Amino acid sequence: MVGSSDGDQSDDSSHFERGVDHIYEAFICPLTKEVMHDPVTLENGRTFEREAIEKWFKECRDSGRPPSCPLTSQELTSTDVSASIALRNTIEEWRSRNDAAKLDIARQSLFLGNAETDILQALMHVRQICRTIRSNRHGVRNSQLIHMIIDMLKSTSHRVRYKALQTLQVVVEGDDESKVESDFFSSLLNI
Repeated sequence: MVGSSDGDQSDDSSHFERGVDHIYEAFICPLTKEVMHDPVTLENGRTFEREAIEKWFKECRDSGRPPSCPLTSQELTSTDVSASIALRNTIEEWRSRNDAAKLDIARQSLFLGNAETDILQALMHVRQICRTIRSNRHGVRNSQLIHMIIDMLKSTSHRVRYKALQTLQVVVEGDDESKVESDFFSSLLNI
């Protein structure tokens, strides 16, 4: 699975991998090594994340080299790319299915009687899901998961309370309707 930049992921993430589809190699951009959001295909049939291949072409231009495929070094006649709509839709469907599975698993872990590591991992997954696509924040709110996160503020663990506040902030970030809540959570995190 793609790693977390959160820095609080447990080494044992098997609990969160049950029911989650693993990443298919075709979903990974060979340049960024991350799941693609906007896959495009070159004239030679190789697929890359649009932003990454455009950066590669710019590097070729800036260094005076002809455009080439970064995987095969094959010289290309054009820097034109074709959107891989079917692949993009498949990745979006995969992401959506996995996000729903992770939210279900998080729901099962967000109870004060559970192990702190399980709760922290559940909160991390909710933050990751909300950061990937803005619409996921609405899914978290609509699923009543937010009430479970608020319950984590009653934990005796300072780390669980802090991560719960961080998670609530991420859930409301960027939402004009929740600007007041976002400012409130930001001020709590800075205390």
